[in-house]
Amino acid sequence: MPPHLGIGLITYNRCEILHETIAQVRRLTQHVPASLVVADDGSTDETLPMLDALGVGYVSGANAGIAWNKNRALFLLADVLACDIVILLEDDTRPARLGWETPWMQLAGRIGHVNVAMDHLRDHFLYGSGTPADPIGSSVITAQCTAFSQEALRWGGYLDPRFRGFGHEHVEHSIRLSRLGYGGGEEQIDGERRTVFKLIWGAFDYVATESFIDAAQVEENLALTQELVGDQRYRAPWADDADARRFRAEISAALARHREGFSLHPGGSRPSPPDGTPPWEITRPRLPR
Repeated sequence: MPPHLGIGLITYNRCEILHETIAQVRRLTQHVPASLVVADDGSTDETLPMLDALGVGYVSGANAGIAWNKNRALFLLADVLACDIVILLEDDTRPARLGWETPWMQLAGRIGHVNVAMDHLRDHFLYGSGTPADPIGSSVITAQCTAFSQEALRWGGYLDPRFRGFGHEHVEHSIRLSRLGYGGGEEQIDGERRTVFKLIWGAFDYVATESFIDAAQVEENLALTQELVGDQRYRAPWADDADARRFRAEISAALARHREGFSLHPGGSRPSPPDGTPPWEITRPRLPR
């Protein structure tokens, strides 16, 4: 049985950009079975009516920042829908090639966690060509696309809900996963032990967008990252009982709203590969017994 793929699109107030990203994901994703969830962080534009019109499943709530919003998608896909591999895309990151998801599934299925390689990170690349067979080792990461195995999330947990706004939440999460052996590890670099992350190139178009970055919040999150960097304990998507009730209410509302499910390919239809394209061999992640 092929692994169940989950795709999460992370968005806030980018209705038109998200609309085209959804179209590209639907048009160019081949794998079956696959589920699609949009995580919306309290958009005040036409995002939710647009998603309703398209018949796209979503989970939404009051604005709570990137960590909370990504956890909405990760938890719904990995924990509730039991997806074996989850790929998170920012709303301005669009697949640009048929079967774009395959290398992400291959490597996440093998090592548990993968980040995207981008040109502006080249000065931090240590080795590797950026393919699933030869991933890049990098001392720096970015978060436009990330992939996770269900196993990695089961052991390492979710993004730390203490991060608010934007900035560094994905860094702490990737460090935590890598120290558990998912998507990287510690290596000797310039005479000191440092975390090295595994990256691959993605077949994406990156759309220029307005930034919602708050510089003061980024600095606060950097300080929090430095405080938490040695703590490898599992993180739930919530920090306390009030958070847990709120998070559960958001997930429950999404499930009640989309009783027909979250299938990316309704009716089992999917894009056809070009003639001569070989079948992909995806390794199903080994889950703890």
